[in-house]
Amino acid sequence: MSNTSLALVVVLLAACAGLAGTNPTTQDYEAFLGASLSRALDQMDQTETMRDREVLRHLLRTKGQQVIDGLIRSNTVRRNYGLFSIFDTNVVDVRVRVVGIGSTFVPIEDVEAITRKVGQLML
Repeated sequence: MSNTSLALVVVLLAACAGLAGTNPTTQDYEAFLGASLSRALDQMDQTETMRDREVLRHLLRTKGQQVIDGLIRSNTVRRNYGLFSIFDTNVVDVRVRVVGIGSTFVPIEDVEAITRKVGQLML
């Protein structure tokens, strides 16, 4: 085996170990959805009154984790492939699929749809 081949194998093994070590957990995914919900509230339709937006923000701050725990955790399936995970969430007729790899989440489907639905449920 040449030095180049050996170096390539070492780099691949190091990359795999790094990905396995940073494979996101369900708690990481919940934090990601919570941040997505906050962003959705910040970008809320400007036709909503300032008072309505403030009420939603207050609900998110006080009850947001309970909403995420109650709705998201019980309706999420994590498939762990070692180097990455796929999270499937089905809530209120909305399906969200997200790939978690290297502490990063890449939505395959519309994450904003579920954050809008969760925001509507909080009203």
